[in-house]
Amino acid sequence: MDSDEILWADQQYFKTRKKRHGGDTLARALDRLSVPFQLDALDALDGRGDGERVRLRSPQAYWPDPLYREQWYLNGGAKDGSDMNVIPAWQQGYSGKGVVVSILDDGIQPDHPDLAANYDSRASLDINDNDDDPTPRDDGTNRHGTRCAGEVAAVAGNTVCGVGVAPNASIGGVRMLDGGVNDHVEAKALSYRRNHIDIYSASWGPEDDGKTVDGPGPLARRAFIEGVLKGRGGKGSIFVWASGNGGQYVDNCNCDGYTNSIFTLSISSASQGGNKPWYLEECASTLATTYSSGTPLKDKSIATCDQDAALRPKHICTVAHTGTSASAPLAAGLCSLALEANPTLTWRDMQYIVLMTSRSEPLAKEVGWRTNGVGRRVSHKFGYGLMDAGAMVDLAKRWTSVPAQHICITPIDSRTRAIPTEYGGQLRVSMEAAACHGTPQTVNFLEHVQCKVTLTYVPRGNLCILLTSPAGTVTTLLFKRPRDVTGSSFDRWPFMSVHFWGENPRGVWNLTVINTDRPTMYPHTHAPETGGVLKEWQLILYGTEQEPIRLRPPPGEQPAAGAAVRASVVNRSGTSTIGLYCSRQCVHSCQTQPAGDSCKRCREQYKSDCKRSCDPGTFYSGESGCQPCHSSCGTCFGRLQNQCLDCAAGHQLITDLSVCVAACPDGYFNVNGTCESCGPHCTSCVGSSNHCLSCAPHLILHKNQCVASCPAGTYEVNERCELCSAGCETCVGPSDTNCVLCRSGLTHVDGQCVSACPPGRPCGR
Repeated sequence: MDSDEILWADQQYFKTRKKRHGGDTLARALDRLSVPFQLDALDALDGRGDGERVRLRSPQAYWPDPLYREQWYLNGGAKDGSDMNVIPAWQQGYSGKGVVVSILDDGIQPDHPDLAANYDSRASLDINDNDDDPTPRDDGTNRHGTRCAGEVAAVAGNTVCGVGVAPNASIGGVRMLDGGVNDHVEAKALSYRRNHIDIYSASWGPEDDGKTVDGPGPLARRAFIEGVLKGRGGKGSIFVWASGNGGQYVDNCNCDGYTNSIFTLSISSASQGGNKPWYLEECASTLATTYSSGTPLKDKSIATCDQDAALRPKHICTVAHTGTSASAPLAAGLCSLALEANPTLTWRDMQYIVLMTSRSEPLAKEVGWRTNGVGRRVSHKFGYGLMDAGAMVDLAKRWTSVPAQHICITPIDSRTRAIPTEYGGQLRVSMEAAACHGTPQTVNFLEHVQCKVTLTYVPRGNLCILLTSPAGTVTTLLFKRPRDVTGSSFDRWPFMSVHFWGENPRGVWNLTVINTDRPTMYPHTHAPETGGVLKEWQLILYGTEQEPIRLRPPPGEQPAAGAAVRASVVNRSGTSTIGLYCSRQCVHSCQTQPAGDSCKRCREQYKSDCKRSCDPGTFYSGESGCQPCHSSCGTCFGRLQNQCLDCAAGHQLITDLSVCVAACPDGYFNVNGTCESCGPHCTSCVGSSNHCLSCAPHLILHKNQCVASCPAGTYEVNERCELCSAGCETCVGPSDTNCVLCRSGLTHVDGQCVSACPPGRPCGR
């Protein structure tokens, strides 16, 4: 570690990451029931087409591809003739051309006849085998990524399989699930060629078992942050994520740190009949929905490309793709159409367009729809509804990018309160939020809301947590999870909701923690073993100060006087690294540590003596001379306008990323207006790098430190050390009957540590 070339180090551990294809057991059964479509048989139908559009009368006959008629979600084949309204976008000429999508999965087949014409080698990587070829292992199980890729960009009109939602998009794949997955693997996939890839589609996550609470590690979190700040030339990478398949276990996707991230576009599923599928997880972080599989033998599944090692040729098709795994790639294809219509869209613009154009009507018969404080219909099952391609491209053409994101963080309410142990008992707490009014981070129009909660309760799965906004909108941050019987705590877990989008956050927010009734149908459910406490809670309000929605007039109309005009700078240059400990004029290292002023080499916007050659607020851009920095920067460097040296008012510098943000993200802590990285063993911290709030995998939190094992006098529960009863030297729980060894001078009797043996009873230490 004694090297100025090493800035950070961490032990990597394998994580459990699952593909989200409708439940493993049922998905395998459906695969066995489905007869694969081999290409040699399909080719005999009409011969290979030349890619020209065939304009026929009915939606079902729009393309000659043999499986197009099975793609009911594109051709009016859902309940009451519904679909995702893709044909109107195609008829306007939008097909995803110029947009690059990469499938983060178990690989894709570059030579599949329905993918080859759109395959993009620059958007592809094999992390598992450390090469550039994402071809899956030929063992019959690694078909998931190829299926997802076909949904996005299968070639249309070639009489092979079906068609992709964006049939002219460029498609690549990152093979990263066919081997051990750790934080480094995830981060490498999420950050791969972020200035070439526009959209990353991921249909995987932690175990959807109804008891896991897990999310990205420090490297993956950093990849998300860098992606939205630097990806696509500063407009931000678009991350589309499958919301999860734990419905059969009553799981909740707000316990998944990928789907509840503000950086991901979390996508749920609806069946052909417009119903909630059996695998769907309900949660407040879901933004929108696309179609997927439903009840077997009643609802159809998704038709796409496939592979099967047992058949020759191996390039085949399927009508049995399932789960939210199939929903996320459809959403990625729909976003590709909108991005072709308006390439200047930012990652936040895309989220606005998705939620504003999604429709509740095709899914209205499912209960649970509510109207939020600005009149938008929203659901814990489906977010804002079924995505609509035609409406998305129409809105994208008129869209003016939203104002800068403000982040307002409320003070932490750390007053400890008891959580009732009786069934149905409620703890209700309130917080008055000024929404940073009168400061540079004022939020008047909400986007995401995070509620960071720290509590202890056994069993954790008995709890239901509600959050009510000043406008009266109630969102369920956590539904009861009957299988979560061993978990005991949440440690600053960021429950997230999109249900308040557009509301004014100023006023009283209410948090309600409910000990739910025990449902007898779940044998795993336990009665409360110990009382619990709400230790602290805090709100993080994301949004804008100004009205965010400013549309341009339709094409052909003159803008009204004073109407907003889009200003966009597209810069696809490379990035620079920055030394963590040197003066910021230095490239990568200096001659003295840790704050040496004698640079080995100066950055390019400085002269040979490392004195600035561009004015403050500008950066050196080669032949273009000095160009203005990003509005978040005070001064900047390199060839990207958002590579900051210091920040504008109301922003804080993430020192190791050289970017300015409104508030320090998870994995960083605030030090005099800068965001410093937590220690390598902390996944979140406060005040200093070693004051941990949560720990890396395989480590345990003890007195704000991350340790390998709990010390004497404590016991491990849910990856943290809790105190034993006063007389215990070691124990297995908090009660005075849970002692294993006793402290000096005490005697062990039936799990208790007593000062003397009871008469006639044998004792032990």
